[in-house]
Formats: sequence, structure tokens, C-alpha cells
Amino acid sequence: MSDKCICTSLRQAAQASTALYNRVLAPSGLKVTMFRLLRQIEANPDATISELAELVGLDRSTLGRNLKVLKRQGLLVLPTCADARARSVVLTPAGCATLVKAVPLWTQAQSEMKASLGMELDNLLGTLERIFELDTKSKDTSP
Repeated sequence: MSDKCICTSLRQAAQASTALYNRVLAPSGLKVTMFRLLRQIEANPDATISELAELVGLDRSTLGRNLKVLKRQGLLVLPTCADARARSVVLTPAGCATLVKAVPLWTQAQSEMKASLGMELDNLLGTLERIFELDTKSKDTSP
């Protein structure tokens, strides 16, 4: 049995993969976290901020900070709404253009990761899903 900390290894792998995606996405002006958020907004144009937070796995306050950054960059707007809970997010033309530029870069990063992982990719993705399920189950049984 190895004494190597699984959590530390996962965090190091996440940092390394994030760095790779950020490097490849750099010409678009996006980091992978912002790319992921813009893609979810594009895919779910009618989602409220609360629904978007759930889709990307962030709490509302963290999502709100990320949205403010993208708003300052002119990539999205947050239309005013009488009920703040029903507020949605809309990509601007600049946001759509940024995604058009970023998608092929993301595809390149994805290809690099797939090539690096080779035959181990399916096993890794299955393992990561089981880890995610462990966290989900622990939240379901919390008092």
C-alpha cells in the first residue's frame, strides 16, 4: 500500500491539466475556468444564475464573482430583473466571438490530454466520476 496522499496527487494533476488548458487557450484571452462558464451559458441560454451555479458546480457567490469578471471584459451582460433569483446571463457578441476563437484551442488542449493519457483515459474518467459520486453521496447523508 502506498503512503502517497491521493488528494495531493489529484490536486497536482488538476493543477497540471489546468496549466495545459490555460496555456493552449491563452490566445483567446480565456482561462479554462472562464471558458467552461461561457460554454455553459451558451448551452443553457435561459438558465438562471442559480441554475447556472448548479450546472458548473459553484456556489452563487463564487459564480457571481466569476460573472463580474466576464462582464467587465464585455463577454456577457446580466439583464436587470424584478426577481434577482430569476436573473439570467446573456453572452454579448464579443462573448460569442471569444468562444468561436476559443473552441478550437480547447479542442487542441483536449487532444493533447487524450494523446498523453492514451488507453488510460477511460479508466481515469471512470475513477474521477466515482470520486465525484463519493462527494455527492457524502453531501446527501450530511446532517
